[in-house]
Amino acid sequence: MNLYLDSRNQLISLGFKELVQTIFGEVSVEWHAGNPKMEQAIYEKKQVVVYNFSGNYQEIENNLKITPEDTDCIKVVLIINGDVSSLPKLVSYGVSGFIDVNCTLKELREAFQKILHNQNYYCELVWNQILNQDEEISSPSEFNLTKREIEIVVFLLNGKSTKEISRELGLSPHTVQTHRKNSFKKLKVKSLSELLLFEMENQVFKK
Repeated sequence: MNLYLDSRNQLISLGFKELVQTIFGEVSVEWHAGNPKMEQAIYEKKQVVVYNFSGNYQEIENNLKITPEDTDCIKVVLIINGDVSSLPKLVSYGVSGFIDVNCTLKELREAFQKILHNQNYYCELVWNQILNQDEEISSPSEFNLTKREIEIVVFLLNGKSTKEISRELGLSPHTVQTHRKNSFKKLKVKSLSELLLFEMENQVFKK
């Protein structure tokens, strides 16, 4: 695995590297003087780009904008200062995970297991911060979702796969996919990333 890290926060980034190594063994690191810029990609190994977020949203957004669309890399935002108010838009730039610098090793392991299998991940600290922002909260009923559709959307927001949801609810994968498709249509989203962005902005499924 190749890790691309910000050299300005070496103490944090070195600690992050050590944690990743406890999970995956030896990893190679490319240091950048600032948040990584993926203008070119090497396809020999899985690419994981880690952006240190500490109130520098515009810098990260600019770097993400110049990342080639065909770059086979996973983009992770490491939250340093706990401020999540400007993060939702980053989902639309292909960020796969948001990890708080204070997350546990167990959460970090779970994060990489999910994002390496093309799933999105938000550690509990980040997700709670997003949901606890003081904004007006909508209700699922406003979008005419059925009880089962709401149930499945909540599972999706918690990182569950179709197979896992199928097992949890005792439904066939096809039935789960049908409910997912209908839910997405009602919420006017086309992908899981758009669903996550929708929830960040509207907090429809906040408990």
